[in-house]
Amino acid sequence: MTACLLVLYLVLSSSCEQAAAVAAQFRQHQLEEAVLANDAAAGAKALELGADPDGIFTLTPARLVELSVRSRRLPHYFAGETRARPLILAASLGENAVCAALLEHGANRYLSSQWGWVAAQYAARLDHPELAQRLMESDPLCAHFNIVVELDRQEVVLYKDGIPVVSGSISTGKPGYDTPPGHYLVTDKIRLQRSTIYKVKMPYFLRLSFSEYGIHLGVNPGRPASHGCIRIGKASVARSVFERTPIGTLVTIE
Repeated sequence: MTACLLVLYLVLSSSCEQAAAVAAQFRQHQLEEAVLANDAAAGAKALELGADPDGIFTLTPARLVELSVRSRRLPHYFAGETRARPLILAASLGENAVCAALLEHGANRYLSSQWGWVAAQYAARLDHPELAQRLMESDPLCAHFNIVVELDRQEVVLYKDGIPVVSGSISTGKPGYDTPPGHYLVTDKIRLQRSTIYKVKMPYFLRLSFSEYGIHLGVNPGRPASHGCIRIGKASVARSVFERTPIGTLVTIE
């Protein structure tokens, strides 16, 4: 190969590499815009054209302000973050179809953020328990169960296929430590948990949405008296709820 041909080859190769890099950057930008717009079709198209499902999105303060319009709690969970993976951001925003498209194209659900959280944790903490259920290693049997915690009646009920199978009286959060109503899912089962804050045993502990709150055996004086957890006063009821409840079971506190 003559010197002139070699120079031409190097120039053309460099141009091709630059063009490929620009094209890849454009596809990644398309995926980013699709996630931000909750546009599963556009996201799937970008992925089919080669966008990286685990690529990094830049999180600027201005972008977090924009996203806070869709989820006012999102900026809190991304405080100090300067980047996010597509699946984590889509999970935080509750984008079921976008998450499905990302997973279909190879997104790794176990990659973590700078905080060390994975996509399922963001979905759970940002009030998308059904999405978190699909993103984590849920027991397939969880589809048949759900738990309802009734704050006014101070009662917990475990349902299987819509039929109550276990119920019992409870003690929820006392004033100033109110048990937060909402929708959760069971993310851990620990037979003998110990509170790191209050240094007390919490047998038959069902953790709710990766949080510090849970359902467990505890003192029930017949009124709200806990620091936020749901205490079941009767051991046989607490044990039955614990043993029958699969990981991933949805929980409603109302």
